[in-house]
Amino acid sequence: MKSRTKKVDAIILAAGWLGHKKLFPKALMEIGDETLLEKQVQWLRPFANKIIVSCTTQEAVQIRAYHPELKLTFAATPDLPGTAGSLKHAIPHTSTDSFLVVNVDDITDIDLPTLIDFGPNTVCVANPRLHYGMIEIENQEIKSFREKPLLKDLWVSCGVYLLNKSIAAKLPERGNIAKDVFPYLKLRAYKHFGVWRTIANHHDHSQ
Repeated sequence: MKSRTKKVDAIILAAGWLGHKKLFPKALMEIGDETLLEKQVQWLRPFANKIIVSCTTQEAVQIRAYHPELKLTFAATPDLPGTAGSLKHAIPHTSTDSFLVVNVDDITDIDLPTLIDFGPNTVCVANPRLHYGMIEIENQEIKSFREKPLLKDLWVSCGVYLLNKSIAAKLPERGNIAKDVFPYLKLRAYKHFGVWRTIANHHDHSQ
């Protein structure tokens, strides 16, 4: 029998507000009968020693009140320092050399044991699906219709990473991890061909 994959710690980047007249933490957006945070915790829990939620202090108060049963560790900041700053603040709460990082609103079925065995420093990537039907045109004549096709020649981040603790020294106090950090690191790509959906980004009131 193959030995069980070692567990690592996991950080959920959960900062962001939703709503119009009354704002609430993005992590508490409900999909079906579960919040985004619940879905991520259930997916991560079998392979994580500890789950750390990175968000603002105000969001942490609401999330704790709504989900006391999840027994999570919080790395809370007074404001929103961006994904890079949030990660930098959360890393001291980890106890494993490598750790998972997950956006709370990126829902996927990535095989976590395979990803952990793949090793750091890794970014999970997928082929995005166009949100609109695509029309092929030759001169002014429509040649074909394709309903929301997969863009197989393009790769995008799934919002799931396996990183080594050494990244902490390269993280700014404020900034975006995709724009300000990843372009300057040597990273590997883990290609994912299964489920990947970004849920809340179009309604995010993060700064």
